[in-house]
Amino acid sequence: MKAVRRTISMPASLAKRLDREAKRRRTSFSALVAELVEQGPAELPYAGVVEDDPDLSLRVDEVLSRIAD
Repeated sequence: MKAVRRTISMPASLAKRLDREAKRRRTSFSALVAELVEQGPAELPYAGVVEDDPDLSLRVDEVLSRIAD
């Protein structure tokens, strides 16, 4: 596998959680992120459930009520 370097931004709290998990698994941060991404959206709760506008967080109750119907 050819590796490609990418730079991503994330909340510090998430980076800290990933650092701890990588250390627990005795793997690198990059390997952990790659593993989690390869699991795909089907493995992530709620991923892809709602395709809506970028202001979704402002209208979450409205959108969730449409899903429940």
